[in-house]
Amino acid sequence: MPNRIRLILSLVVGILVYSCQGDSQRSIRVDESALTKMDVHIKRYGEALFTIDTAQFGKGLQKIQPLFPHFLDADLNDSANIAQLYKFVTDTQTRKLFDKTMEVYPELNGLEANLADAFSRYHYFFPDNSIPHVYTYVSDMYFEQPVWINDTVMVVALDVYLGKDFILYPFLGLPQYKIRCMAPEYLATDILKAMYFEYIWPNPKQKTLLDRMIAGGKLLYYLDAVLPGTPDSIKLCYTEKKLEWAEENEKQVWAFIVQNELLYAMDFSTQSNLIQDGPFTTGFSNESPSRLGVFIGWKIIRAYMAEHPETSLQDLMNLNDAQLILQQSGYKP
Repeated sequence: MPNRIRLILSLVVGILVYSCQGDSQRSIRVDESALTKMDVHIKRYGEALFTIDTAQFGKGLQKIQPLFPHFLDADLNDSANIAQLYKFVTDTQTRKLFDKTMEVYPELNGLEANLADAFSRYHYFFPDNSIPHVYTYVSDMYFEQPVWINDTVMVVALDVYLGKDFILYPFLGLPQYKIRCMAPEYLATDILKAMYFEYIWPNPKQKTLLDRMIAGGKLLYYLDAVLPGTPDSIKLCYTEKKLEWAEENEKQVWAFIVQNELLYAMDFSTQSNLIQDGPFTTGFSNESPSRLGVFIGWKIIRAYMAEHPETSLQDLMNLNDAQLILQQSGYKP
């Protein structure tokens, strides 16, 4: 191939790659040399508990108690407490959950590396905020809150992230669009979301649809900043096809919201249609994703930050005037 053609092709590819990077990646400026290196070591309570020799269960519990005081804060000289834990670890279903968890997560090196990078970026943007110590456990599929934080302790239910095809998930009565996101690739995102709501979210009053759109957009923009290598489809919990639909129909969705004067709607039904999770967004085709209002809110936040590069991520979180953000974003899909 002649050198000139090769050069033209490389320039075209470079332009395409740059243009495919989200607006967020061009507007979020990070001094990589200023990132504080984080060393994340996840402590696996589930593994420690389920691998205790059941013939010496009480002694085994006492041995691991100093390592997991947040889980084993009961009196382990009390036979009733020991019996309760013994029943849990010998139950057929929880034993299956543990075995599957160890099959899917024989080690957590990859997750630790992802979190180390994400936590370093989190610290870069929010240097005064806490970085939690991470523990994992087998929760008996506690899907309502798979990641929870108490002060500086984070607890993650690994058995809620065993993959969309895990045989027991359908018995939870959850819709497929939720089960699809109960997979390893969503772990880091859910962990960083939990940190957002625990340490960052100012929890402002949200009255209008626009308020909720902007609030959802802020969360996603925060994920842009702390998880820059994570695909947008993972941040949104969309399939690739659903994300493609949203991108291709962004202009039409915005026109629908504006023409129907929905931005300042305060009724629950209108807001739910465009904010709540589901198989699709009511008012659009079944091929559409849910939460299109949040998707548009994300686009508005990205546009605002591109127009105001001097605004820090912390300043954005504290800016609670949704109308002002929209006006100054220059958002035009």
